[in-house]
Amino acid sequence: MKVYLASSFALIPLVKEVAKYLENRGHEITVKWWSREYEIPGELAPVPTTVLKLRNNDLDPKAFYCKPETERSYNADFKGIKDADALVIISGHVPRYFTGANIELGIALALGKTCYALGALRNSAIYYPVIRCKNIRQLTDELGDDIE
Repeated sequence: MKVYLASSFALIPLVKEVAKYLENRGHEITVKWWSREYEIPGELAPVPTTVLKLRNNDLDPKAFYCKPETERSYNADFKGIKDADALVIISGHVPRYFTGANIELGIALALGKTCYALGALRNSAIYYPVIRCKNIRQLTDELGDDIE
């Protein structure tokens, strides 16, 4: 099964762990946004997305949305959601407020994708159709193994 993982930059270690676990069971992660790199004019080497996130946190919206890497990131993530069979929003044990992950979840729901949550979510009507999983074992039981 093709899966898109949505989460927070603060949870990247957990996202990587979940991605590896799912891949070991035959699932494909459509986009690994946490390891994306960008060729930026004037930079000597590709810039990791985590570095760009830190650099761009304090930009005003006009400057942020004019950056070509912002558009490239959106296009790659949108395609990853569109190509996925399912979306998993990873929140860990503490309910958190999401920004981008909630947008990704909304896109997936609008496209009719099955959506799962791994971990705790805050109470919100938007999460109503999301299948909640308390741990990785429950998630993989829901997804099934994709090994032929």
